[in-house]
Amino acid sequence: MKNIVNFVKKHDNIFVLLLIAMAMLARVYNVGISNTDEMYNFLNSYKLANGLTIYADNNVIITPLFFYISSIILKIFGQNIFVFRTINLIISSLMFFLCYVVLKELKVSKKFSLLYTLLIISLISSIIGGGANYTILAYVFYLLGFYLLLKMKKSTAKSIVQGIMLFLVFLSYQKLGVAYFIAIIAYEIINKDIKSLFKELLTAFILLLAFLTYLYTQNNLFDFIDYAILGISEFGSKNWKAEGNIISILLFLLLPIMTLTALIATLRAIKSQQYIENINQTNKEKINVDEIGKQMLSLFIFSICAYIIIIPILNVYHVYLASILMIINLMYIIDFLIKPILEEKSIKNIINTIILCIIILLLSYSAKDVWEYAYLINNVPKDSPFYGALIDDETKETIKTVGDYIKNNDKNTIVLSTYSPLISLYLNDLDNGDYDLPLRGNLGSKGEEGLIEQIKELKNTQILLLHETDDEKEIYQFAYDVADYIKQNCKYVGQVNKFDIYETEN
Repeated sequence: MKNIVNFVKKHDNIFVLLLIAMAMLARVYNVGISNTDEMYNFLNSYKLANGLTIYADNNVIITPLFFYISSIILKIFGQNIFVFRTINLIISSLMFFLCYVVLKELKVSKKFSLLYTLLIISLISSIIGGGANYTILAYVFYLLGFYLLLKMKKSTAKSIVQGIMLFLVFLSYQKLGVAYFIAIIAYEIINKDIKSLFKELLTAFILLLAFLTYLYTQNNLFDFIDYAILGISEFGSKNWKAEGNIISILLFLLLPIMTLTALIATLRAIKSQQYIENINQTNKEKINVDEIGKQMLSLFIFSICAYIIIIPILNVYHVYLASILMIINLMYIIDFLIKPILEEKSIKNIINTIILCIIILLLSYSAKDVWEYAYLINNVPKDSPFYGALIDDETKETIKTVGDYIKNNDKNTIVLSTYSPLISLYLNDLDNGDYDLPLRGNLGSKGEEGLIEQIKELKNTQILLLHETDDEKEIYQFAYDVADYIKQNCKYVGQVNKFDIYETEN
C-alpha cells in the first residue's frame, strides 16, 4: 500500500487528470440536445469537416481555431455528437487539470491543490454540458499561458512562448484574446520588463499576420473581418442581457471584491518583519515574500481581465467560467494566510477525509449517469450525425416532421429559427449560410437589414417561423426584426408541427 501511495504521489499529474476526466463523464455525455449552443458549434464544425469554408460558407463570428480543431477530429474519428462531446471531455478535463498544476506552481501542496481543484469542479462543472465549446478551449490556453508565465524565467524563449499563447487565446476566442493582451501588458509593466513585452507582442503580431495572409490566400479575409470583427458591433449593441440565477451571478461577481480585499490585506501583512518571521518559522523552506506578493498580484491581473467574457451576455455560464482564476486566486491567498494551521496533523486528517468524500460523490454521480447513457445511446443509429445524443420524443418528432416536409416540398424552403441546425443536420443540407444561425450579431456588418435584403430577393420560397407560445419562444438573440418583416410582407399559408409557413410573393 505504501508503494502504491508513493507511486501515485510521484505520478500525481496523470492520476489527477484521469480523476477529473472520470468526474466529467456524466456532465459531458448524459445530456439531452436542443436548439442551443452545442448544435450551433457542432453544425459549424460539421460543415468544415464536410468541405465547407468557415466565414465564407457559414456565419461564425468567433476566431476559427476551435472549429479547425473540431472539424479535423470529426473527420478522423466520426462526424457525430458522440465524438464532438468527447472533444468537450478532453478540453474541459484539461481546463480543470490546469487549475491543479497552476496551484502547484504557486507552491500550494499537492494535497491542497487537489482539494481546491475538486472544490472548483464542484462549483463550476455545472456549466460543462454536451458538446465542445470555443470558450472552454480559449480558457484552456488562457490558463496554460499563465502557468507557463509562472514556470518560465525571463528569457527570449519565455517571450516567444507568451507571444504564441497570446495568439492561441485570440485565435480561439477574440474576446478572451483581448483579456490576455491586457493582462500580459499589465504584468510586464508591473515587472518593469518592457523588453520582454516587446518580444511577446512582436511574436503574436507575426503569427497574426501569417494567419491573415492565409485567410487572404483562401479568399476568406473579407468574410472573416465582416463576421468576426465588424459584426461584433451589432452583437454588443443588441445582446445586452442578464439571465439565469441572479443570486448565483451576484455571488460570483462579488468574488473580485473579496479577492481584492484579501489581496490588499495580505500584501500589507507580508511587509511586516514579524509576519515574515512567523511564516518562516512554520515552513520547512524559507519563503520569499516579495515573490509571493508578485505572484498574488499577477494572478489577480489575469483573473480580473478574464471577466471581459461576461460582456454583453451576463449569464451563469460566462460568469462561472470567468471566475475560475479568481477562485484560484482567493484560495491561494487563504492557503498562504492559514498555512501554519493547515500543517497540523489533525487538520491534515480532516482534509484527507474531505477529499475522499468529494471524490466518491463525484465518481458516484458520474457512474450513475454514464450507466444510463450507455443504455440510451443506442436509440440513435451510428451512421447519424446525432449518434451520441439524447433526444426527447418531442424534439425528435419536430426534426422528422419538419425535415420530411422540406424534403417533399417542391418549393425552396428555409427554416428561420434556432431549430435550423437540427433540421439541417437531419437533411444533411449544409449550404444555408446565415439562415442556419439567425441571431443578432451573427449576421455580419450588415446585420438584420442585410438578411432582410436577402429575403427580398427570394423567389418561390417558403419560410418557416417558430409559432411562439407561452411554453416556447426563440431566444432573445434571435433576429426578431427579420421575423417581423416576413410576417408583414409574406403570405401565411399554414403550419407544420410547431412552425408557421410563410411564402414569398415572387
